[in-house]
Amino acid sequence: MLSILRRSLESFVFALVLLRLTGRKSISQLNYFDFFTVNIMGSLFSNYITDPAQGLEIFLAPVAITAADLLADRLAIKSRQARRLLEGEPVIFVKNGKILEKNIAKMHYNIDEVLAALRYEGIYDLNDVEFAVLEIDGSISVLKKSQSRPLAPKDLNIPTQYEGLPSIIISDGKILPENLQKNNLNHSWLENKLKEQGINDTSQVFLASLATDGSLYVDLKDS
Repeated sequence: MLSILRRSLESFVFALVLLRLTGRKSISQLNYFDFFTVNIMGSLFSNYITDPAQGLEIFLAPVAITAADLLADRLAIKSRQARRLLEGEPVIFVKNGKILEKNIAKMHYNIDEVLAALRYEGIYDLNDVEFAVLEIDGSISVLKKSQSRPLAPKDLNIPTQYEGLPSIIISDGKILPENLQKNNLNHSWLENKLKEQGINDTSQVFLASLATDGSLYVDLKDS
């Protein structure tokens, strides 16, 4: 039992280090080589945890695989040819409302799968589609024809204001002073803003965030 716990912790720490080295791609962003690497590493760590005969030298394999993965990523960044080989290329399968049959054959899709993929993107009429693209991560991107897109403020010449990311000022009852400083604010300003909303104790606040227009959103803890 203790041996399994020790090996599990060792595997966790080692895997964490390797994952930090390889970056922060989400599962949807993994290419075929990344997916292969993750599965092989998972199998190796599983063998180390469950097989007492396996020594620490089994970690040499994940190190070698990670090094190869990093090298492949670097080659993909530097060379278009390597990127095409390792990751493939996006495939346009609908152009100006017309399905490109040769390209859906390259995708190994049939017509029902193509139509289903488009429905997931809210497309029920092919005449609305300017381009539909199968991305290298397997997701579908669709550009509707201009006459089928919803109106935007710029289409009506309506001016808009900049909308940036809100800044968290209070998290779980604790003030984040570094975020106050970044916004050139102080505790007195925060206290006054909270008092305007009838709040006298910051420990009651679950979340407070500052919008780019200067408004303060406050969510209180459940009582």
